[in-house]
Amino acid sequence: MRVLNIKDFAKYETYLRDNDTELEKLVETLTINLSYFFRNPETFFFLKDYIFPVLKRKKDNLVFWSAGCAQGEEPYSLAIMAAESRMLDNVKIFGTDIDRRVLDVAHQGLYSDIAFQYTPDDLQKKYFKRVSDGHLIDTRLKERVSFLNVDLFATPPFGPCDLIMCRNVMIYLDRNAQSIILRNFYDHLNADGYLVIGKVELLIGIPEVELFNTVSRVEHVYQRKEMPL
Repeated sequence: MRVLNIKDFAKYETYLRDNDTELEKLVETLTINLSYFFRNPETFFFLKDYIFPVLKRKKDNLVFWSAGCAQGEEPYSLAIMAAESRMLDNVKIFGTDIDRRVLDVAHQGLYSDIAFQYTPDDLQKKYFKRVSDGHLIDTRLKERVSFLNVDLFATPPFGPCDLIMCRNVMIYLDRNAQSIILRNFYDHLNADGYLVIGKVELLIGIPEVELFNTVSRVEHVYQRKEMPL
C-alpha cells in the first residue's frame, strides 16, 4: 500500500480485484522463502536411517511431497538422501510452493554458497557441480524432482504420497488453517505414510493431530493412522 500510495484498506482491496498482477506481487512480498539444503540435517539422516528402509521394503514407485518447498533445497535434499539409500530410481518427488519466482530457481537448480551452510562437504561435492555462478544440482537428482505451483489448501495434482515434508510453514498460520492443512495431508497420504513437520512447530490443541501416530518426537516425524469408519 505504501508503494502504491494507497492509505485505505478498502481501496487496496478494490485495487487488488481490478489488477490481476497485484495479487501475485502481494504473494511474493508476504511469502517467506528462507531455506537451505539439509536444514536440520539430523532430520534428513533420521529419515535415511529409519524411514527410508521401511519404505524401500514396502514397495517400489514411492511418492514424496515437499510442501512449501521455497527454492527447492528441501526436495533436492530428499533426493540426495534417496540416492544415498540406493532408492532414487524408485522415488518421484514433488516440490510445491505458492510463489512462482522461487519455483523458477528450483527448476534451474543453481544455488549460491549460502544455501549449503548445513550440507556435509562430501554430499555437496558428490551431487553438485561447481560452475561460474554457483553450484548446479546433479542431473540425476533433477530428473526425479518436479516443481509445481500449488496452494496448500488445494488438492495437489498428483497421487497419494508415502512421505510428506512440510516444515516451518504451518507455524505462520492460525489453528483453523493448520487443521485444514493437516486433514489435507492425511487424505493425501497412503496407509502408514509419513508426515514430517518443522522442529519449531507444535500442533497442540489441533484435533487433526489425532490422525497421526508419533514416530519421533525429536525429529517431529508422524505416521498416518488408519481411522475406523
